[in-house]
Amino acid sequence: MKDEEDMLELLDDEGSADELELELDEPENEPEQEPVTLPGETEEEPASEPEGRELEIDLRLIIVAVVAIAIILAGVFIVMPMMAPSGPPEVIITPSQSAEDLYLHLESGPDLELQDIRFTIDGNEIPSDKLMLMGGESWPWSQNSVLKIDTSGYAKPATIAVIYTKGDMQSLLFSTSADPTPTPTPTPTPEPTPEPVQTPVQVTELSAGYQTGPGMQVQESLIPAELIRFDAQPTSGVQPLVVQFADQTTVCAQNRTWDFGDGMTSNTRYPEHMYPFPGTYSASLDMVFCDPDESSPSPVKEITVLPMERQDTLLSGPGTAEIDDGGQLFFSVKGPGMTMRIGGKDYSLKKDDQVRIVINEGGIGSISIINNAIVQFDFEDATVYVNGKEFASGWLTNININQYSQIAMSDITIRIKAHESGLKGLVNAVPAIVANNGQTVILHNVGTDSTGKFLFSVQEKAGFTFRGGIESYEVTTPSLT
Repeated sequence: MKDEEDMLELLDDEGSADELELELDEPENEPEQEPVTLPGETEEEPASEPEGRELEIDLRLIIVAVVAIAIILAGVFIVMPMMAPSGPPEVIITPSQSAEDLYLHLESGPDLELQDIRFTIDGNEIPSDKLMLMGGESWPWSQNSVLKIDTSGYAKPATIAVIYTKGDMQSLLFSTSADPTPTPTPTPTPEPTPEPVQTPVQVTELSAGYQTGPGMQVQESLIPAELIRFDAQPTSGVQPLVVQFADQTTVCAQNRTWDFGDGMTSNTRYPEHMYPFPGTYSASLDMVFCDPDESSPSPVKEITVLPMERQDTLLSGPGTAEIDDGGQLFFSVKGPGMTMRIGGKDYSLKKDDQVRIVINEGGIGSISIINNAIVQFDFEDATVYVNGKEFASGWLTNININQYSQIAMSDITIRIKAHESGLKGLVNAVPAIVANNGQTVILHNVGTDSTGKFLFSVQEKAGFTFRGGIESYEVTTPSLT
């Protein structure tokens, strides 16, 4: 038994040695064998993606987000400042001075914040307590607002400068001069005079209910100075008369109102106005000044418009006729129910509307004015103005003005080309116009005749008909060259 036990121990020891030898002889990096799938067994599902792969995807998303944020920040802080407009804003400022106060009227330009501009006088900063927006307005300094600068305490003449200081920018927006205030002449001290003998004085009742008597002084009413000045050129001429007006006032004004005397007005500084009808008109200019304590009567200028002398003319015959471009017709509406069709759309006019029709391209058309009514006005390209403003444009195909108070025409020129000899026309009832085949008759400054009639029509293959007034005419022959 003891021998068998020893044999078993020896075998156990040998087995352990073999296993140890086999482990030592194995290669360090033995390739993994693919698992073999036996019949009847199913292939195992692949293992889930390792956590390292998920971490890699998250890192990519973070990198993309960081790049996008960097692009946005670059656009905000680099690209947008480069695209922003450089330089100071463009402004138009009109100055005026009253005593020690300088008024600056911002006629046009963007709003100006107080922190973006500086005011200096001869290079010295003007404190904010010497700046005030008129009319109770608050900052920013906006268009059509007036800024008052108190220049008292500074030596003058001096230069006032408005400097734009937004950001790192230092740019001069505007400069003007402040003039010294004239020193008033001292009033001489009157010498004492003997006291006059009191005599009875009749008490006079004033319009305000006050009375004057012995020893009472009545203060004369002060007449405002004429601060408003304007010019008008020309002040007379033949209808239609175009007058150029110019405001020459030097005192600061918040707004102005022109009254041309014919029912038309304007608020611009240099308006141009057309007087189409004969007569004498009183043009005036009224203003609201920047300083509420200032006032002035409105000056008046008379504008005289003379009638155009035309000769009554009758003309008809075979041929073609057309009107030059640019001719104009004026009238004022007298009654209601007036209509016109422009570009296929009907428009209504009101009583006292002032109408101007411009024949833009001219050409073939027809006009019929009779018995104080405009019953036909047919042109393909016309523009209608009502009360000085453009009303509509297009083909004026129908017009029904059964009453008008005044009518006038200008620059209407009719050209008639004779198709055969024998075309004749009457001027002031005298046969005067004769044209042969191929010659052209030109009627200048056409309008209504002495009876207020104007008839012009062109019929295909039937010639033309004209009755109206003309300033002059001419017959021309085409050149052979």
